[in-house]
Amino acid sequence: MRAPSRILFVASVALTLVLASLPASAAQVTDPNDVAGKLDIKVLIGTKASSNAPLVIKVRTYGSWAKSVLADSGDNRIEILFDVDGDGTVDYTGEISESGGKLHMDISGSGSSFEPLPVRHPNGHTIRTTVPGGSPPNPNGTVHIAARSEFTNSGSCGTTCEDRAPDSGWLTVP
Repeated sequence: MRAPSRILFVASVALTLVLASLPASAAQVTDPNDVAGKLDIKVLIGTKASSNAPLVIKVRTYGSWAKSVLADSGDNRIEILFDVDGDGTVDYTGEISESGGKLHMDISGSGSSFEPLPVRHPNGHTIRTTVPGGSPPNPNGTVHIAARSEFTNSGSCGTTCEDRAPDSGWLTVP
């Protein structure tokens, strides 16, 4: 009788390891190096472990920059656009800026605004934030996102360098 219980134990451990190693649903778009300035978007990545899980968003830029580039008092911004119902229009906008030495994302839209979410800047060209699952900008199921940046005071673009990833349409995160 010990052999079947041991086999069952080993099989359940193996199944647990397999399920734990399954990748989260991730989507990614690479944007061309097509805009002057530090905030030219290189990659947008959206990841959800399941349909009701938090949405992890990463944005990488071609240029390297300090958090202070996104100071609340300035015009430079990175925004995350959310299309939650798949109709191709922006339902929520998450504006990323810096105050007090920390980055945060303020999400508003559809007549609502939410508590700021922390944003990490682990290196000179990457930001990462997490939107709670089951929240209006990250409803259960699929969500469509895009990233937009505005960088001012770069003579090569005139007044403002603007970029969007993807250039048109949306990144679908299952």
